Amino acid sequence: MRMRSNIPVVIMGETGCGKTRLISFMCDIIKQSALIKHREKTPHPDQVKNLITLRVHGGITAQRINEVIIEAENHAVYNSFLNLETIVFFDEANATSEIDLIREIMCNHAINGRRIKPELRFIAAVNPYR
Repeated sequence: MRMRSNIPVVIMGETGCGKTRLISFMCDIIKQSALIKHREKTPHPDQVKNLITLRVHGGITAQRINEVIIEAENHAVYNSFLNLETIVFFDEANATSEIDLIREIMCNHAINGRRIKPELRFIAAVNPYR
């Protein structure tokens, strides 16, 4: 519900509790549902990608984040023909100094002032601070 309304989705939990697996599983279910509905116009299921995961770490750069968003936008063009949302997942989003760029992407649906395609959805997973 939050994703369809373009409200930022952030999942917080301890390391190893299954945040990444939950998102991966959810995206697999969404993809399989879309592929069943559009059987006649879909290629092999492995060629359809609706989850783009960026494993965030201290050395991630704004340029790398931008590259991932462009890749996701390219997938979103194809996925829109299948009525399939493309999800960008920022794994461990609070592990970088580029957190403000991730905030701009998730909250403003823009990157460096450029609007991002509306077909993209964003989820972030964070570990609690100690």
